[in-house]
Amino acid sequence: MFNFLKRSAVVALLMISLAACAQKLPPELQNPTFHSQNVSNLSVGVTDHRDFILSKDKEPWFEGIMHGPFGVPMNPKRIGATEGRPFAYYLSTMLQASFVKSGADVAIIELPMGLSIENAIQKLVEVGRPGIIVKINKSRYAFWMSADYQSDFDIVVVDREGRIQVQKNFAQWDEKIPLSSSYNVFDMFTAIYTKELQKVLDDPQIKAAIEGI
Repeated sequence: MFNFLKRSAVVALLMISLAACAQKLPPELQNPTFHSQNVSNLSVGVTDHRDFILSKDKEPWFEGIMHGPFGVPMNPKRIGATEGRPFAYYLSTMLQASFVKSGADVAIIELPMGLSIENAIQKLVEVGRPGIIVKINKSRYAFWMSADYQSDFDIVVVDREGRIQVQKNFAQWDEKIPLSSSYNVFDMFTAIYTKELQKVLDDPQIKAAIEGI
């Protein structure tokens, strides 16, 4: 019992110290990179379909659970420019940044949670731009003695008229993620989101579809 409490206290102190004096996340880990200059104007829309969001068990900003001393769960809220904004919006800003780095003019279309792919496409058609739609089926981290992250995204690329160019699913469960000794918990998971979104943007079919719209 003593060893368990000691380990819990160490983890709690680690989280506090990392929040207070963590290194700044380097730019290459803050958002993914779209490795192409062949992209112009497009829209980005993300709709949240996570079960606990649709049931209103969790707030739209929810990212994951952190356990403090004695294993007590906490739902930490990200601070900064997107504080209190939906997690779907945060992922939208990461994708927007990736395309802006490639020279594109990118508009974020904020989509309601639970919006169908068909209705999301219509939202993009209404603004007259091609774009990429992300449907979040799963995204949740758990952080205690170690960490894990589950993700499941449906990705749809559409042209200006709303015709689907490609539709693919990307799912991953990293069951044991080493705790970062350099970054706070939010930056640690931002780096993980970047890695998962990078897989999407590097997919040959997704990349070709974005370049062609």
